Amino acid sequence: MSKTTILQWAKKNLVGTIIVGVVIGFLVWMYVREINAMNNAATSYDYCYHLCKLFEHNSKTIFFMLYGIMYYRTYSSKQYSKWSLWLFYITAIVMLVHFIAAEQVFEYVFFHIGEHKYKLPSLASDIYGTPAFFIILSFFFMPKLIKDTLKLKQEQELTI
Repeated sequence: MSKTTILQWAKKNLVGTIIVGVVIGFLVWMYVREINAMNNAATSYDYCYHLCKLFEHNSKTIFFMLYGIMYYRTYSSKQYSKWSLWLFYITAIVMLVHFIAAEQVFEYVFFHIGEHKYKLPSLASDIYGTPAFFIILSFFFMPKLIKDTLKLKQEQELTI
């Protein structure tokens, strides 16, 4: 997408541009808030808590972006490309990477939490529980999304 195409889209979809701007601003605010809280942590638990929240926000942002791109490619732009199907595989790989990274974060938190080990289960649910919503969402909506993507592919093949 060239610069002029993006500007033309922004001019045509002013409400969408404002919404995207507000969402990006909110995400930046969330990241800055968690990083500042980590820098100003008084105890090791406070630091670990905000580290877990930062990891959770990061994962949710990535998953929302992937699902948003899948939705946009299938329903809004109504264009089939190989990327539409590859995004399903990329989502699965991102979930695996999330769990590998979550293990590293959990191990770090476990060794640095100090005397607050009794709060470890709640931190673990923040770290490992992030993709649960997206996994459940996938069970309900992914078959429909795949079916609609394949239908779009067939429609494009018929028009060509």
